Amino acid sequence: MPARALGMWGAEISDLLADSDPAVRVCAALGPAPVKRPHALAVLLDALRDPGTTDSWFPRPLAGLDGRFRFTVLRSALALAESFEEVAPVVIGIVAADDARIIDCERGPILFRAFPDGYDPTRPLTSAQRDLLQAFVAADESSGAISGNALWFRAVGLPRARDRIKALL
Repeated sequence: MPARALGMWGAEISDLLADSDPAVRVCAALGPAPVKRPHALAVLLDALRDPGTTDSWFPRPLAGLDGRFRFTVLRSALALAESFEEVAPVVIGIVAADDARIIDCERGPILFRAFPDGYDPTRPLTSAQRDLLQAFVAADESSGAISGNALWFRAVGLPRARDRIKALL
């Protein structure tokens, strides 16, 4: 994808954020060349609203990217966001979609972005953190979403039992 290569080479590609092809827009938003942050983040979040379609843009992985394309898009969106609240509605949707097979590449990074300094029981949860934990609790009913993410919950200092998470809400 030329937009991705141009960005990797440091070319100014901000104009590609308005391209008619969504794959070109996303590749431009991935950077690492300087791009218009709010517009780039909006492009990335739009792609994450339909991760299956985003993955389908490239039948073979792009050079230098590991795993599904949406994993790169998610990592970039989480890094580009100035706060978890900026990405919360979309990434909570990823957790709510209940694909428990994608723990380390999606749910773990989402938890780390939501709790960048770890969970502190002396500080109240933000509404975005509360909504995220509620999505985990809801997904847990059908898939064991919390138990499947126990290592990530422990890594950010959250309890690993569904009932203890519910008690925080």
